[in-house]
Amino acid sequence: MASSLPPPPPPPPRLGEPGRLSGRPAPRYPSWLRWGLGDFWIATGIFLLTGVVLGAIAVLGDLGALATDSEREIDVGTAWLPFLIVVPALLQACYVLWVVRRKGRGVSADLAVRFKSVDLGIGAVLFAAGVTVATASAVAMEQLFGINPSAAVADLIEDSDSTAGGISGWILLLAVLVALVIPVIEEIVYRGLLWSALEKRGMGETAVLIVSSLIFAAIHLEPARFPILFVLGVALGYGRIRTGRLGPCVTAHICLNSVGMIALLATL
Repeated sequence: MASSLPPPPPPPPRLGEPGRLSGRPAPRYPSWLRWGLGDFWIATGIFLLTGVVLGAIAVLGDLGALATDSEREIDVGTAWLPFLIVVPALLQACYVLWVVRRKGRGVSADLAVRFKSVDLGIGAVLFAAGVTVATASAVAMEQLFGINPSAAVADLIEDSDSTAGGISGWILLLAVLVALVIPVIEEIVYRGLLWSALEKRGMGETAVLIVSSLIFAAIHLEPARFPILFVLGVALGYGRIRTGRLGPCVTAHICLNSVGMIALLATL
């Protein structure tokens, strides 16, 4: 005689994996995806090489002016600054977008380039946390080692040849680009391609957060600001961990750069 008992209920859905900060299962990247960590290093090489080439062109142009004025010091003109800062990053971003579209599924699926309205609030929280910890780190560095870390772009603007006469249009353009464009590019590169490439190689969530933040801080080539940049990288990366999107990271990064640029312009 067949049993009349109902079948057992299905097992509860798996909500996460032990030890994962996000509470979600590890993402799975199809084996046919052909982008990876090598593409991140190629993009980084494009960024560094372009910066060196543009810097050399700017200095050589200034040397020409120096030849006609022996008392003039070498000083890259302010008009060069937006090109020196933004063009290498734009070329880097173009390569990343091209390689993901050509070798993968696109930036949304592969690099988590997605945005929701709630990301504005999450980004604001990440911004506040990042500023708090970064400020504490800067104060500790100044008290312990006498180091006053300042951003390289701020030093370039302050030392440029037109700040004595006030804020020029070139400086305003650079400030806008650093505040709004550079954060988007850096998030696509570091919390996007680098992060996904490390996950694709099987690295755990916490390790990806630490390694990507270390590389983010190191590639800025600012030793005095390394601890601050690392802390900010961790705060920004936590946004991707908790949401699985770059929306909060981009929002927080734009807030950080915008506040920095506004503070800098106020001092000129």
